[in-house]
Amino acid sequence: MTVSVTKNAINLREELASLRNQGGYSEQQFYFDGLVTNGTFDTDTDWTKGTGWTIGSGVATKTAGTQSNLTQTSGLTIGQKYMITFTITAYTAGNFIPYLGSTGAGTARTAVGTYSEVITCAGTTDVLLVANSTAAGSVDNISVFEVDANDDVIHRLPKGWKPKDVFEDGLLQREGAAHDYEVVYDGFDYFVKPVVAPSATTQTCVIGVKA
Repeated sequence: MTVSVTKNAINLREELASLRNQGGYSEQQFYFDGLVTNGTFDTDTDWTKGTGWTIGSGVATKTAGTQSNLTQTSGLTIGQKYMITFTITAYTAGNFIPYLGSTGAGTARTAVGTYSEVITCAGTTDVLLVANSTAAGSVDNISVFEVDANDDVIHRLPKGWKPKDVFEDGLLQREGAAHDYEVVYDGFDYFVKPVVAPSATTQTCVIGVKA
């Protein structure tokens, strides 16, 4: 004997609307543009400039003469690893060294180019670019992102939130390691791991729901 069971299709839009009406659904946008403010130097704000540093025409420029720092206090965590990326757009001489914290030193850079490296924040929570006395040149597009144990950039959602949709520069992204991002749960928090690491100009928006 053949038994036929008929069941109405689930309308996800109606289900979500019902949850909203019951007060059991919460949705919020979270933006992940990195932990540096004005890393593209669009305005002469947000950075503390040591002797010889100026900001203008979309870059930060250092003239030779004395060792000095380009500094910004950010919401970093001591002992946490982060990826810092920056571009030397013009170079004459000297060393440009990124720091995450007062003692979390990176590699001295001595040529035009874009550089990325993972540094453990140590000392204080400042983001620094230290230039020695002979350093002269310009830098742009400084970004800092949290990384996981594999040194991959992650966007960690606040506790209790789970990612639903991810947009990058206004475009809806596809979930999956072979596509645009992965969703990972570490037992405490959910986070989004982009397949391609974002830059200082990348705008990431995650639509989160209560987990």
